[in-house]
Amino acid sequence: MRLACLLLLTASTVLAQPAASDCQPGAEAVRAALAALRAQPQQCGTHRWPAVPALRESPALNTTALRFAQALAARDRIEHVGAAGDSLRARLRDAGYAMRLSAENLAGGPETLDEALAQWLASPAHCENLMLAEVQEFGLACVSGPGRFQRYWVLHLAAPAGGPPAR
Repeated sequence: MRLACLLLLTASTVLAQPAASDCQPGAEAVRAALAALRAQPQQCGTHRWPAVPALRESPALNTTALRFAQALAARDRIEHVGAAGDSLRARLRDAGYAMRLSAENLAGGPETLDEALAQWLASPAHCENLMLAEVQEFGLACVSGPGRFQRYWVLHLAAPAGGPPAR
């Protein structure tokens, strides 16, 4: 009886966790899409941004993006402040990522990476985050959840500490 209760409890805990695998694009697809986007000048609202260098993937930023996407899915919300009132900078610091500059793009609902990127390009602030020349690294996560958005996208962008100063 105890084993059956433990198995049921374990199964319900696993089922309650938002899943990352069913909407998470492959690493190479993400790198290629971001590189292609940044290789072209972009119009972000009234400002035209020049082409900028490609980004490198950061395992640490992938982890922070996944954790935050899971938190958003669990709360069925899209907001930059965490449940404990924590900011992106605080979340990155808590994960041991030392940064000079950081930015966060969130999206709720897009089914594909291309749709998420299109949504971010249509928003001047999110578009600017994508085109910041000082940003050197990224981490991206997509998590599916049962809430109204169904897919929760988080893109963390950063310039690690110790690099050239931000302009």
